[in-house]
Parts: sequence; C-alpha cells; structure tokens
Amino acid sequence: MPEPERPSLTLPAELERRAEAMVNGEQTWLVPPAIDAATVILLRPSRFGLEVLLQRRPQTMAFAGGMYVFPGGKVEQADTVDAPWQGPSGYEPFQIPPQAQKTAHFRALTVAAARETWEEAGVPLITGPTDGQPDPGEPLLPWLLDRGGYVAGDCLRPWVHWVTPEVEERRFDVRFLVAAMPYATQAVDFGVETDASVWVRPKDAANAAVAGQMPMLPPTLDALKQLVGFHDVDAVLSDASDRFPRPYLPRPFRNAAGKVRWRIEDAYSGEVIEE
Repeated sequence: MPEPERPSLTLPAELERRAEAMVNGEQTWLVPPAIDAATVILLRPSRFGLEVLLQRRPQTMAFAGGMYVFPGGKVEQADTVDAPWQGPSGYEPFQIPPQAQKTAHFRALTVAAARETWEEAGVPLITGPTDGQPDPGEPLLPWLLDRGGYVAGDCLRPWVHWVTPEVEERRFDVRFLVAAMPYATQAVDFGVETDASVWVRPKDAANAAVAGQMPMLPPTLDALKQLVGFHDVDAVLSDASDRFPRPYLPRPFRNAAGKVRWRIEDAYSGEVIEE
C-alpha cells in the first residue's frame, strides 16, 4: 500500500518555544531519555468494516489527558525477567536502539503490551493450558505463571514506531502493535486510566481527530491512517508480518525561509526521513 501522509505536529506554545531554543542552540534543559513502551491496536471485523478499539484518557492524567489512545504503557522490568511468553524466537521487527535495555526487545514489548491490554481493556492476549482468564483486576503475569499459560507473543505484529520529541518533559519510545480481538471476548472500560472506550473504523476515527472531535497525539493518528484501506483483520496482520518499522522522531529545524519547522528523523541514526 502507498505510504500515508504523516500527520502534522502541533504543540503547545511552551513546547514551540523550546523547539525554537533547540534550533538556535539555546537549549537550557536536559533531554530526558525515552522510556520503552508498547501499545496495542486491537482489531475486529464488523458489518461496517474493520474496527479498532480506542480509549479516552481522563483530563486529569499527567500524560495525554483527554486524548484517545490505544491500550498500552511503559515496559516494566517484570516484563523482561522470566515472564511467561510464547512466540517466535529471535524475532526483532523493531530496531534496537544503541545501548538498549532488555525492555527494548520484542519479547518484553509484547509482554508489556499484553499486560497493559489486560489491565486497561480486560482483553487477554494469552495462550497455553490456561483455564479461562483472570478475574477483572487480577494481575495477568502471576495468573499465567500459576496456570502454566503464556503471553501469546505470536499474535502481536509490528505496525509503527514513534519516539516523543525532545522538547517534551516526558518521553516514550513507543512500539505500536496490531492484534486480532480474541474470539468471544469483550473489551471492558475499567474507568481508572480511561473514562470511555469505543470501537470505530480507522477512517472515521482519523476524520474525527482531524476535525477536533477525538483529540489524539500525532503517532496515534498516523497509526490509524495506515489502517485506512484495509477491509479485514487478516489483511492487516499479513501486512504487519512484513513490517520492520523505523523509529520516527519529530525534530525541529530551520527551513530555507528561516522558519522553525518539524521533520521526521530516524530516532537512532539521525537520518532525515521526511521533511
């Protein structure tokens, strides 16, 4: 499929001021490291076409308050140490950053993705000789260890990869994954880290975001736009199986007209991908 147009980056005035300072060589803050994170785009068929699950974060949340997001969060150390996982050995579709932590590897990313999807949406991305699923609110990984089950690493496929701009105070190195909604499973909105959930076609969600009706961060919008044109879950998963996403980092620069603008660079190599 053709490469979709990247969403434009609009930042609050303070962050735009920081961008100006970076370009002028007047940076006065330490750029925080980008924390490894994973998020899951759950997919399901409907009579209207392919749908994805989006959840809205409460306005009170420190990060992305009021925004529509996919289930996900940062990779914990517990996701890397003896976590129950079953998947493709040696498979690393996402680039590994220099001086990478164990949290940057596909196994840890998919464990975190499954754990967060269970905690935020009640959807179990698991396999093995398990008996049912945990009770709502019960931690997923201890339950799997007790029952001899595993995170289903092979059901999660790479989609896109974004790194938070260096002008932000909280930064994440986020790998977006796609997964089919498990059969006979219902997503749940627990009302803790989210206050609303909706199944929606990618095109409708992208249009609503552009219209200001569903606020979301540019990486979320980009992931949605890349789903537009797919009509079924299998087609998305097939496409994702061949993806090796580059780590997109929005970085400010001064163009030929002297204006501060944003371009996409490879977060690890610094190569300019798109202006």
